[in-house]
Amino acid sequence: MTISRASARLMARASVISCSTALALAAQPVLAQDEGQSAQVPETVSSTEIIVTAQKRAQALSDVSLSVAAVNTEQLAANNTVSLEGLQTLVPSISFGNDFNFAKLFIRGIGLSSSLPGVDPSVALHVDSVVVSLPQAQLGSMFDLERVEVLRGPQGTLYGRNATGGAVNLITAKPTDYLSGYVRQTIGGDAFLLQTDAAISGPITDGILARLAVQRIDREGYGYNEYTGNDIDNAKQWSVRGHLMLQPTEKLSLLLTGELHTEDDHALAIKFRELSFPGTTVPSLTALGQRTNADGSQASFARKVRNLNTNFDPINDRKQYAFTGILNYDASDVISVKSLTSYRNFRAYFFHDFDMSSYLGYPLAETGPVQTSANHWQPVWQDQFSEEIQASIETDRLHAIVAAFYLKENIRIENHIGFDVLTNSDPFRVQFDGKLGVETWAVFANATYDLTDEFSVKVGGRYSWEKRHLANNTGIGTAATGFNLDALQWDTSKSWTDFSPSAGFEYRPNDDVMLYFNWSRGFKSGTAEIGSRRVPGAETPFVNPEKVEAFEGGIKYSAGTLQSNLAVFYQKLKNGQFQRSFPIPNPPFFASTLDNAAASRAYGAEVEFRWQATPALMLDLSGAYLNSKFTNFFSTDPLDPNLFGPGGSQVAPSDLSGNYTRMSPKWVFNFNPTYRIPLDDGASVQLGTNIAYRAKQYHTEFNDDRLAQDGYTMVDANVRYRHSDGKLSVNAWVKNVFDKLVWGGSYAVATSRTIGGTLMPPRTYGVTVGYEF
Repeated sequence: MTISRASARLMARASVISCSTALALAAQPVLAQDEGQSAQVPETVSSTEIIVTAQKRAQALSDVSLSVAAVNTEQLAANNTVSLEGLQTLVPSISFGNDFNFAKLFIRGIGLSSSLPGVDPSVALHVDSVVVSLPQAQLGSMFDLERVEVLRGPQGTLYGRNATGGAVNLITAKPTDYLSGYVRQTIGGDAFLLQTDAAISGPITDGILARLAVQRIDREGYGYNEYTGNDIDNAKQWSVRGHLMLQPTEKLSLLLTGELHTEDDHALAIKFRELSFPGTTVPSLTALGQRTNADGSQASFARKVRNLNTNFDPINDRKQYAFTGILNYDASDVISVKSLTSYRNFRAYFFHDFDMSSYLGYPLAETGPVQTSANHWQPVWQDQFSEEIQASIETDRLHAIVAAFYLKENIRIENHIGFDVLTNSDPFRVQFDGKLGVETWAVFANATYDLTDEFSVKVGGRYSWEKRHLANNTGIGTAATGFNLDALQWDTSKSWTDFSPSAGFEYRPNDDVMLYFNWSRGFKSGTAEIGSRRVPGAETPFVNPEKVEAFEGGIKYSAGTLQSNLAVFYQKLKNGQFQRSFPIPNPPFFASTLDNAAASRAYGAEVEFRWQATPALMLDLSGAYLNSKFTNFFSTDPLDPNLFGPGGSQVAPSDLSGNYTRMSPKWVFNFNPTYRIPLDDGASVQLGTNIAYRAKQYHTEFNDDRLAQDGYTMVDANVRYRHSDGKLSVNAWVKNVFDKLVWGGSYAVATSRTIGGTLMPPRTYGVTVGYEF
């Protein structure tokens, strides 16, 4: 078999440092296997090195000529990180927000801004390289993972689904050819937590391996509804995943996977931040935001920021399941073929009291006699089928992948706002219902050719075809007129094509250092928001594709117990898909539409440093600088009080050029030291902490301080005892040690003239007792 230069380099490193590695077990990095391959007990290459498959072949992280971050299972388990939200304290340049049941991932200032279904995320999420297309479906729990890989910058020539911001790949633990498994029981408080994680893996018979993993999370709420007395922001989740590996020959393997995730709790509702126009809304307004109802009773917002004071409890009822088949065939020592076939199904019922208060509706000074009504019902149904076929070529000089990808997706949404949208006893005020059909195919290739032992060139390209069909059922009404469907509805299609190339080089003056440069273009499909209203004269509901051009250079160093990476980048976004607000003459005096509204540019640097300072002490430091601003964006601010005065419909749009993009902290730092103390009986105690700093970030393009999060430092810590047999462990952990109040996202609620937001978890703590076999 031909041994590539990368493989030879890995083998050389393993032989040079195997002795020091045996001593340096303070932070055991979990090595990666390619998706669909049987996981074996790995030989650790280095005390600082992690093996990844970001470029579709096994490589040391320091050999990957991309900006890639990898988080292994030890890091995830140390402080019980079980959701995407927690990744932002571990990985520079990734930010996570959510509102209205949408996951909003941002990398290098590029992410999803829309809160209506139909718009693709700018950061693609994959599970074992299979895309999770819908933003709402990205909120599922992370469990039984081998590692998480985060690729920064445009992606289109390595994964089936293209993305302008980057990609996150959750790589699950695979079946082993020996009996293994674990059971972990976590108990925590103040919000009492019972969490069970378990897995069993091993051979069933010759050529057949299996793995079954489950996770159950049952947690009390971080707050409660002061009106009903019930918990909110609680968790009741079930997750299960089964792998079946068939290996009929040495060259052929088939991994069959089924997974299920359910949630049924009172999570994800937005919390009250403040009134949009303090002192100008209703004469009976008090400092606490109290209002007088028609019957003379008082209604108000919650007294504590993590609570609600709403007539109804929020509903978060979600279910998603998936079936995936990954076929691997080694056609020769040089060529291997892989097929990834997947079907995913997602359903969610989401409801919250939009005005975040204990009144059903009220007249506003700004809207005259019209009563606002702000109970929000938003169920969504989605299914997707995807197929990807890859051919990988590995010679002593050429490392290439050629692939074809197909995706078909159906999304159906109901979006109702009214006094009583649960029992429909009162006519809706707003209905944004509709369906979106997505069909896409693409062919792409990526190749690296070693011209010499020191210098390699890289080229890639992707041709994409996308088609979308939108059918809406929308309308609006008032208490006086009742609900009426719009006379005109959208029922139309549009398609787009795109070619996105990439090029670069790698230079290795020696085995310890690599310098690289990449140029690439990224593409996100044109689309339409489901539920967008049709008005006379409008020609199409669709916006054109969003595109990015990116330049990145870097240097990576790895020798002995030290690894360091530096990446610098510059990127330009054009035709950015953003909500553009504009004035209208009737309440609520503004409307918004998805538009190719913006252009932006970003530049910055990212650094990562891992050092096994002593056999007991591991230092892991990372940081990022980001300057991401709009260069062209005109929009009317929905919080501009002038909209509600005479001539408000003539308010000119604001020039947002020079404003920071959403979720774009200028500085991010992460420090994760661990120290291992060996005990006389062969057991050990490991002390760990994670200190994460994020500078101020805005949640709106208008850079309004009322919809922002100031800079903060988040501290996590843990102490883990491991028995001398290596099987029993006890881990005591604390997340958010100093109980920082951090807004993960913010939203200006049009119908109630309030500002709401979602909060990251408060201080949580617990003990996890685990047994591995």
